Amino acid sequence: MFPASPSFYQRLANFEYRRSANFELYRRVAISITTVWLGVSAVGLGGLLYFRDDLEWSLFLLFLPAGAGVFITSLIGLGWLIMLPWARREPTVGLVMARFDKVEGAPVSEQLGQGARETLEELGILAENILELEVAGAWELPWGAGRLIQAGCQAVVATGVVVRGETHHFNSVVDGAVQGLIQLQVQTGVPVGNAVLAVSDWEQAVARSRPGANAGAQAARAVVNALRSEITRI
Repeated sequence: MFPASPSFYQRLANFEYRRSANFELYRRVAISITTVWLGVSAVGLGGLLYFRDDLEWSLFLLFLPAGAGVFITSLIGLGWLIMLPWARREPTVGLVMARFDKVEGAPVSEQLGQGARETLEELGILAENILELEVAGAWELPWGAGRLIQAGCQAVVATGVVVRGETHHFNSVVDGAVQGLIQLQVQTGVPVGNAVLAVSDWEQAVARSRPGANAGAQAARAVVNALRSEITRI
C-alpha cells in the first residue's frame, strides 16, 4: 500500500523546493494530497483508528491487515513525513466445528478439530489467535464461519461429519454446507478450509480423522498456505 521508502514522501513534500519561488505552496499541496490519499485508503480498508489534522500537522493511527503503524506529516518548517515501522499483525484463524456426532458418541468431530488446531499451531498460528465456535450440525457451518469472519478472522476451517443413511436428506445437507462455505469464501475473499466429511458409515469417518489422514489438518494447512500466498506476475 505504501511506497517502500519514506524518501518518496520527502521528495514529494519538497517538490520544486530549490527551483520554485512558490515552493511553500507546492509543498503544502503535495503534503495535502498525500494526507488525503492516505486517509481515504485507510478508511476504505476500515483500518483508521485515529486521525487528527489541525492544518499544521496530521496524525494517523492505522490498523490494517498487514499490521499497525503511525503516519505523521507536518507543514511546519521545511515539512517532513514519517512512517513509523509497522508492527506485524499475527493472523487470526477461526475453527468452526459441527458437533452432531457428539450425540452419536463418536469422537470424529473432536479429532478433526484437534487435527486442525495442532496443524495451525505447527504452522505458526498463535494459540490465542485461534477462535473456536461450535454449531449443531453441518448445515450451520456456513453461518458459523460467517460469524468468525465478522469477528475478524483472516481464515476459517470448517469441520463436520455427515453419514449417509443416518439422515434422509444426506445430499441436501452436504451440498448446502459445502456450497455455503464456497459462497462465503467468494463473497468475503477470506479462505475457508472445507473439512466436512460426507461418508457412507462411521468407519470411513474414523479413517479420515486419524493422524496422517486427518481432514481437519489438511484443511488447516490449505488455509494457512492461502494466507501466505502472494500474487506474482508471469
